[in-house]
Formats: sequence, structure tokens, C-alpha cells
Amino acid sequence: MKNIWIVASWEFITRLRSKWFIISVLIMPIIIVASMFVPTWIMTGEDTESRIVAIVDETGYLGNRLDVQLAENAHLKDGNPKYQVVLFQNAESAFMKKQAAELLDSSVIASYLVIPADIKDSLRVQYYAKNVGNFKDQSEIANAFNEVVSSARMQDAGLNVTLIRSLTKHVDFKMIEVEKEGVEKEGNEMLSYLTPIIFVLMLFFAIFMSSQILLRSVLMERTNRLVEILLSSITPTELMSGKIIGLGFLGLAQLALYLIVGYYVSSSQGVEIITSANTIYFLIYFILGYLFYAGIFASVGAIFNSEQDAQQAVSILSFITVIPIMMSSYVIANPDSVVSIVCSFIPFVTPFFMILRIGVETPPVWEILSTVATLGVFTWLAMVGAGKIFRVALLMYGKRPTLPELMQWIREK
Repeated sequence: MKNIWIVASWEFITRLRSKWFIISVLIMPIIIVASMFVPTWIMTGEDTESRIVAIVDETGYLGNRLDVQLAENAHLKDGNPKYQVVLFQNAESAFMKKQAAELLDSSVIASYLVIPADIKDSLRVQYYAKNVGNFKDQSEIANAFNEVVSSARMQDAGLNVTLIRSLTKHVDFKMIEVEKEGVEKEGNEMLSYLTPIIFVLMLFFAIFMSSQILLRSVLMERTNRLVEILLSSITPTELMSGKIIGLGFLGLAQLALYLIVGYYVSSSQGVEIITSANTIYFLIYFILGYLFYAGIFASVGAIFNSEQDAQQAVSILSFITVIPIMMSSYVIANPDSVVSIVCSFIPFVTPFFMILRIGVETPPVWEILSTVATLGVFTWLAMVGAGKIFRVALLMYGKRPTLPELMQWIREK
């Protein structure tokens, strides 16, 4: 036991003092959070530059109404209209389209809209732009145009447009989140969506950074033949156990830092996103998830002789663990669906799916206990198998073991 703690403390202190570990711990969350918030902030922020758009109006009158509607609906930060309209009317359709296309090609205008003469029946327009990815501009122009067309159709039907607008005015939809025992608090849609994703990313980095360090550590000691010296003083089991425990504490320190920072940041905004229950679940799923992947990564490090080959082998695992992040939108919207529940019982992704679901709404106790038990069993199997592979493969050089050989090592007592 003494040798295990010596190895564990050396791994923990050495890695903790590494400047690259410190940089990665600090920088990676900033990059991830920024990639989630900055685009949304840019898209929803107030505009500071005006856009010149052209309207090719084959009706002869809707273009003027659209110009007025855009001036009312879209404004810059300083209050001025966001869109400056170049209007083409009362000319041959082909000529007007050609003029607008030339202005777009020379970058005089940002886009142009073609309103066909039969718009009230066809309800179809063409929007031309060099950058069709500017969803905000498209949405603003489309909303303004829909208002113009719907008003024109109401007028043609002899209806009172002002009265209908007042009767169909949108309702202010306020979200109230109901917690345990009927406690109510005002809901935040964006926060409710992003919080589980942030949680699962924190868990992902804490588990995989520690497991990757374990992989590189075993590979480095094998390639430098340091392991031969180490095994003269300790057993392979003690060496593997010490490495896993030491790097496990490193992951816990990383996770604790994320939780503390997240708690104070959310508290400063008057929002509680980290609770004592969440912290306990985090620790349980982190410990089991880390031990599960540590066993696999330690085995890979003992089998391969180069980091390149080892990274190719674990790339499949890396892809599998990204699946919960790819499915995060679905899980957040449907935390109790059959797909979410079934995925929660797949050991490779259990920690990530459960943290996603807990971030939305705590699942029933039986699901938490069942997933913990399932992950615990597979973690034990992974650690036992890793111990046997580690013990045999650690001193093998020049020959990579085959799959049948690996299975034979695992079956041996």
C-alpha cells in the first residue's frame, strides 16, 4: 500500500505542477463556453452598421410598404433604421432583376428581394444574397414582409387591419420552473439549455484529460525502459494502481475547480445552477467513469509501443464519448424518453448521459441506482482486465499482442 501511495503522490504532484496542465485546465473551458455563448451574443446583440438592400417590386406598391415596415421594425443601436432600401418599381421585371443583380455583384447592396406580381396567391418570394448564412437579416426581412403581405390581404378582404392586429397581438409567455415541493422560480430558457451541456463538458474534460495523461505516462515509461527499473521495486499492480489513483485525484482537483468557479459565477448572477445534490452525482459518476476509462487507457498504453498507434486505438472511444454531446439537444428536450434512458445504461456513455439528464431534471432514484450499479460492474471488469493485461504486456517489446492473446490473459487467474 505504501508503494501505491508513493506512485500516486508522485503522479499527482508532478502533473499538477506542469504548466501545460494548468494552461489546459484554464483555457479549454473558456474556449468551450465562448464557442457556445459568443455566437449567440453576436447574433442577438444590437447592430451598429446599416445594410443596403434592394427590393424588386413587380406589384408596384408592396415595396413601399415593406420599406416603411423595415424602418419601423429594425433599428441600429443608435436608433436609426437598420436597412436602407433601394427600390425598383414600374419597369420590366427582367431589367429590374438585372439592375439588382449588378448592384449585388459589385457589393453595393447586401441582398435583394424579388416580389412577384402574384405574391398574394403564390405567397412565394426570392431572396438573393452572397451570404445566405446571415439568419438574423433574413429573419427580420421575412417577418417584415409577412406583416406587409398579411395586411394587404386583409385589406383586400375588407377587414379592419388595426383591429385584427390588436386582437392577434402576441402574448407575453413567461416561464415558471417548478421545483420540489411546489417551489416556483422564474425560468431561463437559455440557462436551462446550456447548464446541462456545460456540466457534461466539465465531466468530459475531467475524465479524458486524466485518462490521456495516464496513457502517455505508461507509454513514456515503456519506451524509455523506465518501467524495468520501477518493476524492480514495486509490482505491476502497485504501479498501475498508483498511477490511476494519483491521476484520479488530479481529475478531482480539476473538477473541483470547475465546480467552485461555476458556483461563484452563477451566484454572482443570482442563479443557482450547482447544488449539493448535483455535486454528489458529479463525484459518483466522475469516479466510476474515470476508473472505467483509466482501466481501458492503461491497457492501451501497455499494449502499444508508440503514442501514434495508441491514439488511433482510442480514437474510437473518443468518438463514442462525443455522442452524448451531439445528442445533448435531444436529451435536454426529452430527458425521460426511451432513447435517453437506454443510452444511460450503456457504460461507455453512462456518466455523460446521466449528468445531462440530472442537469435538466433529476431522474427517479431507481434509475440513478441502476446506472451506478451497471457502471460499477463494468468498471470493476475493466479494472480487473486492465490489471491482467498491464501485468503481462508491460515488459513486452517489439510484438503487439493479438486479440486472442489479450482474451487469454484476461481469462487467466
